[in-house]
Parts: sequence; structure tokens; C-alpha cells
Amino acid sequence: MTHDFLDEDELRDLGLASVGTDVRISRHALILSPERTAIGDHSRIDAFCVISAGDGVSIGRNVHVSAYAALLGRRAIEIGDFATVSVRCSIFASSDDFSGATMINPTVPDRYRGSVDGPVVIGAHAVVGAGSIVLPGVTVGESAAVGALSLVKADVAPYAIVAGVPARVIGQRLRGHRVLLQRWLAEEADGPGSAGS
Repeated sequence: MTHDFLDEDELRDLGLASVGTDVRISRHALILSPERTAIGDHSRIDAFCVISAGDGVSIGRNVHVSAYAALLGRRAIEIGDFATVSVRCSIFASSDDFSGATMINPTVPDRYRGSVDGPVVIGAHAVVGAGSIVLPGVTVGESAAVGALSLVKADVAPYAIVAGVPARVIGQRLRGHRVLLQRWLAEEADGPGSAGS
């Protein structure tokens, strides 16, 4: 159904900081503070996503933010080109201290809270698997992969495959996707119809 995503006029009316060409945002997604949200060309945000980061959200080109994903917190969240945030992922740029030493939740004045705030970066070509959680201050390196239902508390090196609670390195990703990207970009540069030549 073509009406599942906002049309160009509706995208413009959102008041995003910037929006690329061929961007698809579900009518059922929620973007809070759109003036601090930038979305690159050919990216897609599916239904029931919630995007809200105090210092801003930057989403690169050809990024897919799958259904029910949440990008939340006081600090910035950056998602690199060609990255994927899978179904029901949560990326937190802020988190409360659950030890009991301080009070929690945003209805409590900051002076009584012990929240941890930190920017989150999901590198280009990285994938965060379904149901995973990324905590404040974490960088998931370029082309890294986070397995489904993982808890990412520390930085993930480029090309690493991590999984578990907490996430641990279980392997290394292949590099074929980067070769395919170069082929695709070369075809785009050559113009339409060059794929078969």
C-alpha cells in the first residue's frame, strides 16, 4: 500500500533538520524534536519506531530502522551509511542508575538522579540484530554485527561479530559487502543500464 509511508509534502512538513531523496518514513513512526533529526538519501524508518535524542539524531544514507526500534536519550545518536537497526532494537543515549543509590525516571529532578548519558555511534554497514540493546557511550564499529537479543555495554570493533548478555566477540564479518558497495557505486557512476555491460 503506497499510503503506508509519508509523501514528499508530509516529509517536508515534519520539519526535519535535513531529509534526503527517496526517504521513506512510516505514518506510524514517531519522531520527537524533528528539528534535531537528519535523515540521508534512500533511508527507511518503519512503523512504530520512536526517535528522540536530545543532542540530535543523524541517520546516513541507505539506512533501515526496522519496526518497533527506539532511539532515545539526551545525547546524540549517529547511524552510519548502509547500517541496519533491526526489529525491536533499543539504542539508548541515556540510562538511569538502577543500583538504588539515586532515584530514577524522567519525572524526577536531575539533582536526585544518577543517569548516565553518552553519544552512541552505529558505524557504516553495521547491523544491530533484532531485540538488541545498545547502551550510552557505545560505538559499534563499521561493518560490525550485533547478534539478536544482545546487550552492548562496550565498544564493538570494526568487522567484529558480537552476541550475548553482555555482548562478547564471537567472530569476524566477511568483507564481501564492501566489494559489492564499490561495484554498485561504479555502476551508478556509469549511469543507467551499465549493470549488464
